[in-house]
Amino acid sequence: MRTRAPDYYESFQCWAGACPHSCCIGWEVVVDEDTALRYAQETGPLGERLRAALQRDEEGDLCFPLRGGRCPFLDGENLCEIHRELGEAATSATCREHPRFTEEYGPFREISLAASCPAANALLLGSREPLTFQEWETPEAAETGDPWLEPLLAVRTRMLALLEDRTRPLRRRLDAILALAQAAQPLLDRDRGELLPDLAAEWRPAVESVPPGPGLFPAAQRFLTELECLEPDWRALLHQSEAAAPVPTDEAPLERIAAYFLFRQILKTVNDGDLLSRTALCVFAVLTVERISAICGLPEALRRFSREVEHDSDNLEDLRAFLWEEGVLDRIRRELAQ
Repeated sequence: MRTRAPDYYESFQCWAGACPHSCCIGWEVVVDEDTALRYAQETGPLGERLRAALQRDEEGDLCFPLRGGRCPFLDGENLCEIHRELGEAATSATCREHPRFTEEYGPFREISLAASCPAANALLLGSREPLTFQEWETPEAAETGDPWLEPLLAVRTRMLALLEDRTRPLRRRLDAILALAQAAQPLLDRDRGELLPDLAAEWRPAVESVPPGPGLFPAAQRFLTELECLEPDWRALLHQSEAAAPVPTDEAPLERIAAYFLFRQILKTVNDGDLLSRTALCVFAVLTVERISAICGLPEALRRFSREVEHDSDNLEDLRAFLWEEGVLDRIRRELAQ
């Protein structure tokens, strides 16, 4: 099976105890059933502590509830006791996989590294080159993919090519990507996904006038404050960014952030046919992260947005619904035109 990942994937290495924002702090650790069975058989004092700590949450998942905001097995050096005493294989699937997002599409899989992880964030923003993606083969047998998969892949490839065209300002590129999604969505709505590759190949950005009216901000921050919140100061940060004047930002890292989100989101359209809101989500994320960066800097703004939005499926769905509300796409287009 083909596997695809960002070009910095193999350079990733967890910062462990040196991480300033440990993934073992603030997030409840879900324990998969296989790992729980292993803990049931573990001997000694650690085995007793593992079994005593395991509980089921409101959704019925086994987990280690936080103590003082920390995983009960995170020691004073911010290192995992389970990993230290029993090895990485004894940690839960959640811990072993984080910060990886893995999407299985049948004939191939795609893996990304969550920008909420400081180590992955640093790799994403640590270069000014266009973000590219590496591929390799694994021994697993490939499966048949959704009929829309290859057509959507052609659209994403065209979007990434538009994004890499540095002869144009980044906002014009983002507007072109959003316009391509608007042109493609009716084909999906009519179940004519087979026409997407021709559209992607022939489509060219057009100069369009944007009707007057408000831009994306502060509506974006105010909407985000209404979502589920992991850390209370997230809302304060959003409120601060409402009043903050935009600051000049290097387009190269913003371009890489856009590529990160396009890679993560566009092919998921096979699940529901909703290309437009997924593309708008990518553009919304870039513009909002840039705006918040006026308060805390670009890496921290991206980390916080990823932590609060990307890792919460309810927040993602609510955001996509918001992007379909009347006038929101026009707000984004006006923001891009500024």
